[in-house]
Amino acid sequence: MSWLNVKHAMYLDPWIRVPLMWPEPGLEDVEAAQTPEGWARTFAEAWWEDFATEKPRPGEVDLLTDILVMHAKRAPAIWPGSDVFLHLPHPRDVPITVFVDMVEIDEEDRDTALRELTHADADYAIEPPIVENFDSPHLGTGLRVLRYFQDEDSNEVHAGLRYAWRYAKGSEAADVLIMLSHPEPGRIIRALADIDEFARTIRISPDDEAETWKLS
Repeated sequence: MSWLNVKHAMYLDPWIRVPLMWPEPGLEDVEAAQTPEGWARTFAEAWWEDFATEKPRPGEVDLLTDILVMHAKRAPAIWPGSDVFLHLPHPRDVPITVFVDMVEIDEEDRDTALRELTHADADYAIEPPIVENFDSPHLGTGLRVLRYFQDEDSNEVHAGLRYAWRYAKGSEAADVLIMLSHPEPGRIIRALADIDEFARTIRISPDDEAETWKLS
């Protein structure tokens, strides 16, 4: 068997990986990995130091801490079992939440499966989705689909972006999926280069590499 390897994405700027449980497995001796609050405070302080050319105004570190706590508590439950990342180029930005998952194949035909996973033919989109081939050095050619849709509660136009690949090696096969959406479409467009770079780091690794990943 193989496993979804997101290790390389963890070291990209400006990305934050959200732990899926507390304390984070393997980091029981790291204070910042014990609770969502401790983790959020650590990253809020670091993000203001690393990504802002100005000092935070009173209360801004606390505000970012609260935002990160909210994502740490809510995001993993939205798509259980997936890895969760936040795109946050500046501490005053609204984060983009990104989910990465390896899913069991439901549709044997590759092209049909990838179009279904990416919502390439979504009838809820307010205009035809933008469907493009997307090359990954690790997963081969997949699909990238950008679509615009109206939120049912607010009636505001949101943007959604999905990437999908069919991974097959020997007797193993699975589909890899990256999902994100945002209520400000321009936020995704501005982040597209960062998201593409992020997507190209995702790979599949054999199980015997898992322990090395956890220890590094």
